[in-house]
Amino acid sequence: GAPVGGGRFPEPSEAPVDREQVCPILLRLFCKFGEHHQDTLFSYEQQPVADEVRVHTWKDATFGELTELLAQVHREVRQANTRLSFKVVYPNSSGSFVSTPIGITSLGRRIHDDVSRTSLAGIKFTTGDFLSVAIYPAKSGYTQAKEDERGAEAKGGEAEEENSRRARAGRGEDE
Repeated sequence: GAPVGGGRFPEPSEAPVDREQVCPILLRLFCKFGEHHQDTLFSYEQQPVADEVRVHTWKDATFGELTELLAQVHREVRQANTRLSFKVVYPNSSGSFVSTPIGITSLGRRIHDDVSRTSLAGIKFTTGDFLSVAIYPAKSGYTQAKEDERGAEAKGGEAEEENSRRARAGRGEDE
């Protein structure tokens, strides 16, 4: 079949992890409703911990599995048509934190550019990276999540927040 996520990330060629024999990693997810956290909120010393969800998992965990775990923490994720937009946040060569969009998931059904079958290994996740998760409840979910991805792809991860703000202002939404 067609590659998951529009072909941006190859499927992992590794065998699945033996979860009985391999120690899990600590995955730190930072969730926010309506938008992603700004990259500038991340550093070695500080992260937006008020919005943090910590999960012990393995590198073969899929974004579908992570979405199901987040649904246990945030009831809104369980609603039909709620979308989750994922970004990986990591330090660049100069030590500044930057992000790369991964894609969108939704519980219950597959959507265009769905990355629910993509694993952490499939995006070359490294222990110590963070995941930023924007949760878009059913009312606005798909449209805003797609705008986030288009803005990030066009301008790069650092411009994503500004693009999202401009899109809301253009629609007359309050900040």
